[in-house]
Amino acid sequence: MGTCACTCREGSGSYGRRLERRRAMDALFSAPAVVDVMAGEGLGESGRADLRRLVGLEWEQFDAVLGMNGRAGCQDDLRSFLSYRCAQYLAFPHPLIPLVLGEYVEAERTGRNLVEEKYARMMAVTDPDGYQRDWARRLGTPSPVRAAALRQIRALLSPALESAARELPQSHRHARPDESVPGRVSALDYFEAEVAGYSLGTLFALRDALGEQLKHTNPIALSYVLAARLGKATEAIS
Repeated sequence: MGTCACTCREGSGSYGRRLERRRAMDALFSAPAVVDVMAGEGLGESGRADLRRLVGLEWEQFDAVLGMNGRAGCQDDLRSFLSYRCAQYLAFPHPLIPLVLGEYVEAERTGRNLVEEKYARMMAVTDPDGYQRDWARRLGTPSPVRAAALRQIRALLSPALESAARELPQSHRHARPDESVPGRVSALDYFEAEVAGYSLGTLFALRDALGEQLKHTNPIALSYVLAARLGKATEAIS
């Protein structure tokens, strides 16, 4: 999806399709093995409910993204989607979950597709010409305050990424590359593209929470571990 034009399809499918995908998400989230992973990371029932709703909204918005070459197979791979998205949210500061959920609820209310916007921003580094042609005017230029917050978040995560590469080299080799190239987006560029559309309040909360978390935990390395554990947890679910 790194080089996709990220155009949104008309609607996001029939109500029946959306209901089917929600039921599949519910089944995975309620599986004992998945619940155990989340509980092991200190996420209680209320937190799991927020995470379920958040990842469910992401899954529905992801379903509505159409790439340059059409629909991608990963858009129907719920197990991988759940594993990677939940791993990130579990690894990063948990107070951010309801904040990001609020971003998606507001996006739904106003008709924005935050996942579509994320892939569009990725094009700024993987397909600059396409980004300028299709998205630059629509997304606009970040304000100086927003740009500064994004730089601060990136500065916090850059050494964490380097540390994760040293600590878990095999997992790191299967993750996104360290540098963006045409058609492939780096881990940090991907993350920046994802959070750039959030409100300033959420960005400031992310920056401050990361600053505290990184004193004792590397969220990137932890996300590698949790993605593998969640992947195994979902494999056993029929």
